[in-house]
Amino acid sequence: MEIGNIVKIIMAIGAMIGVAKIIYELSSSSKLKLREEYKFAKEFLADLDEETPLHHLAVERGYYALAGTSSIQVSDIKYLISLSNPDKSLKDYALSRKYVELNKKLHKIDFRSKYQRKFSRVWRKSFYVLIYVMASLLAMSPLLLAAPFNLGPKFMLLALVTIPGCGFFAFDALRSCMKIMRGEALVKGQEKHVPLIIVKNEKKLIKN
Repeated sequence: MEIGNIVKIIMAIGAMIGVAKIIYELSSSSKLKLREEYKFAKEFLADLDEETPLHHLAVERGYYALAGTSSIQVSDIKYLISLSNPDKSLKDYALSRKYVELNKKLHKIDFRSKYQRKFSRVWRKSFYVLIYVMASLLAMSPLLLAAPFNLGPKFMLLALVTIPGCGFFAFDALRSCMKIMRGEALVKGQEKHVPLIIVKNEKKLIKN
């Protein structure tokens, strides 16, 4: 069997295993994870409404668990879950926190000073897209150039190096671009949300 055919078979098997793994993980764990997240969110938010206040350590860790990360400040999490689309807001903020922050004066999510101008975000997104395209082409170059330039099947073996190596840079560039886009969506979308923050003292006054 020729080396070129062996490389194609190995890549095809790898691709099938990767796709099968993704499908299995999505089908078997996503529903269970959603159920667990729902149960925790329900119990934690119910505990916050109890007459006896929770210890501040439990409250802090509860908010971190709710957000799925401890890299976000509790005050930020409180604001994000007050929006009408809290789950998406938390995920967008966790992904794009390099570019956005909670403006405590305005009490809203805004871009960090370095990324306030639209141009500063546009050229970064364009740069990341360019890197993504170039890295993707370099990753697949042994397969794309072998036949047109008659380089022989051995040249295709370079794909074993270029696909994981350049593929990493392509993925990282695409992810960086998505971070900016998710941050922009969060900043823009929060204006359409209705704050749902309820102060306990206000609830008591309404009851009385």
